Amino acid sequence: MHNTLIIAAILLLAGCIPPPQPVVSDFNGDSVKIQIASYGDPADAKTLSQAEADRICAKRGRRAEYASTRTLPDYTLENLYLCL
Repeated sequence: MHNTLIIAAILLLAGCIPPPQPVVSDFNGDSVKIQIASYGDPADAKTLSQAEADRICAKRGRRAEYASTRTLPDYTLENLYLCL
């Protein structure tokens, strides 16, 4: 019974972790770099990153196209998008 309560508490707390928030680290008009924490669901992180890149590129009347990803030393993902 005690183990069940501990597991239930851990699962409850795990549900409290907010999804990673994308941050624009560089924008030069032709490309945008979006940094996002690597914890959580990778598909959600990519979706959030794409939405932020679309928002930034739309300011210039363009659309964002994914180009590459690199992992930074602090386990943050940096996605590069081209504004076409």
